[in-house]
Amino acid sequence: MEWVAVVALVAVLFGAVGTALAQAGFLGRRVTRELARAVCVVSSGDCWRDREPCVVGSSEARSSWEVGIWILRFGEDRVALVERRSDGTYAVTLEGAWKGGIAASGGPPHGHVQLKGIDFSAGGAVTASLLARLGDGRTWIVASAAAAQAIVASGGDAGRPPDVVYDDRAWLSSLSASLGAAAGDGTDLGQLADAQVAFDQHWGTATDRRTGHRTTSIHASWSGAASALGRDFSGGDEGPVIAIEADAAGRPLDLRITTAGRFTGSRDLPGVAQPVAGLLAAEVAGADRRYEVTTHLDLTDPRALAAAGDLVTAIDAKHARTTPGPELRRLVDAHGTVEARVLSDQATSDDDGVGGGVAGVQLSFDEHAESHDRRLLAAASRGLDGQWITRTDCVAA
Repeated sequence: MEWVAVVALVAVLFGAVGTALAQAGFLGRRVTRELARAVCVVSSGDCWRDREPCVVGSSEARSSWEVGIWILRFGEDRVALVERRSDGTYAVTLEGAWKGGIAASGGPPHGHVQLKGIDFSAGGAVTASLLARLGDGRTWIVASAAAAQAIVASGGDAGRPPDVVYDDRAWLSSLSASLGAAAGDGTDLGQLADAQVAFDQHWGTATDRRTGHRTTSIHASWSGAASALGRDFSGGDEGPVIAIEADAAGRPLDLRITTAGRFTGSRDLPGVAQPVAGLLAAEVAGADRRYEVTTHLDLTDPRALAAAGDLVTAIDAKHARTTPGPELRRLVDAHGTVEARVLSDQATSDDDGVGGGVAGVQLSFDEHAESHDRRLLAAASRGLDGQWITRTDCVAA
């Protein structure tokens, strides 16, 4: 106990007092957080998740192309992401992915109606697609913005191997339908309604070459949009990214669950972040806002590891739609550390495409490009002691 007290005192003096002077209201919480961390260190737990550097700003460029020949589809995706972190470093991620599969169209026969002088016909079309995506990425941690841009400009020639390598495998499925009408004299009356829905399932692994740690993750999401009679509707669920991190020997260390989405108000935040909704209400003109909430659960705790057993098995089996069970969710909500962030997101996009037929075979070529410029507006974290504090070290960086 004496040793714990010494560790706690040193941690408080060097890790908390400097920032607490500018934020006196959180002084007591910082003290209890460092005490909880000291106890965790003594028990050889995973104790530093709430001290990982924040991403305070990022720029992302995505591009893709896709070719269609009859029912076949194939294409390529490219991603370049530069993240500025609160410790002064930059994370540069480059990803390339090939995708291919099938897409088929069809529809019911046109119907014809003639009633009291009204004569028109209606018909629709349905398109379904299923694509497999094989992606591979590399991440470098560098000390300056110039070094980060040099890696992007060279396409990954950093003069040294990447710090992290990963793969991302996915099934991408979609379904769309439309309904149009024409008058009896052949005049096109336009489209009456249309709808699209898409489902994505991802699973992947990442290896940190600096530590040997290996992270396995799953992610499932869906989105949909529809229009009818001049009104538009949209919805979806980005779904959580669930990951298990293990050390070089294969010992599970951490369960990470990240949820994200558009932030229009406190009602959008997950329940675990509701206690600090007021601290995350920062706004910025001319940009959308997004939230990111990441929870960590220490899997070096035997009770937590036992509760996560089914989830670990499901992730190993690549069951992307698996979610934590009730007992595990209660442990995460009660004992996990939490990082909650709100970011501004300025996005642009551009689409081009051509299509036609040759000898009865339909051909198409489509291109898509988008960019995102994100900046951290507000951040708060809940530590091992269950108390929330603001992450001024992140926002002020």
